[in-house]
Amino acid sequence: MAGVPDDRIVDEVVVRLATKFPEVNKDFLARRVWESLKSFVNPAIRDFLPVLVERRVTNELKVASF
Repeated sequence: MAGVPDDRIVDEVVVRLATKFPEVNKDFLARRVWESLKSFVNPAIRDFLPVLVERRVTNELKVASF
């Protein structure tokens, strides 16, 4: 994932989340994914960003009862 643009990471995570949560608007998912992605500032974990972001947003959506 090194060198992968953030927008590509967001797009890939949104596609996976939309499959898990089809009732949630994709624009809403994209906003949540972007916010989560921005919270990870350590470049050493860049390769793991898609997994970390997807897990975080999945947990948020489950808590929100989507």
